[in-house]
Amino acid sequence: MQDFVTALQQLDHILRREEVHCDALAENIQRERQALRTMTLTDMAEVTHQRAELLDGLFLLETERAAWVTRLADRWNLNPSAISLSVILERVERAEAQRLETLYTRMAGKIRGLRHEISINAGILNSLQVFIAKGLNVVRQTATPLELYSGAGRSRDCGMDALMFRQKG
Repeated sequence: MQDFVTALQQLDHILRREEVHCDALAENIQRERQALRTMTLTDMAEVTHQRAELLDGLFLLETERAAWVTRLADRWNLNPSAISLSVILERVERAEAQRLETLYTRMAGKIRGLRHEISINAGILNSLQVFIAKGLNVVRQTATPLELYSGAGRSRDCGMDALMFRQKG
């Protein structure tokens, strides 16, 4: 029984570390949103680097949790795919089950919130891409010959040196 208590403490520790990573990821997403709104490219590079580190950390925690589930399945002579939160909760004391369920529910809520916040940033990023594409299209169109004239009346193919538009009249 003591081994199982230790195993539950390990799960608790893993879940709490995942929660800390999720909180840091939420902060990172907010920093990304601010960098997108102000178009601060230096901040974006830092935010992206930090995001990669956070996601690597979450991946390692997920791997650790999967190994924990495999060890628990071996102890209970079950297939690891048969281990779920409900199976674990059925086999632990009521107080411990409530604590784990509360922790899991809080984590699930944070993950849903992260997905929502990421979708907002994706929308902002998509809008910026459309804006930039339209801006580049305008620049491309103005780079075509405009049939403008200099002050001396000579035709110019580019509007940079031109002083007057040709008037039809």
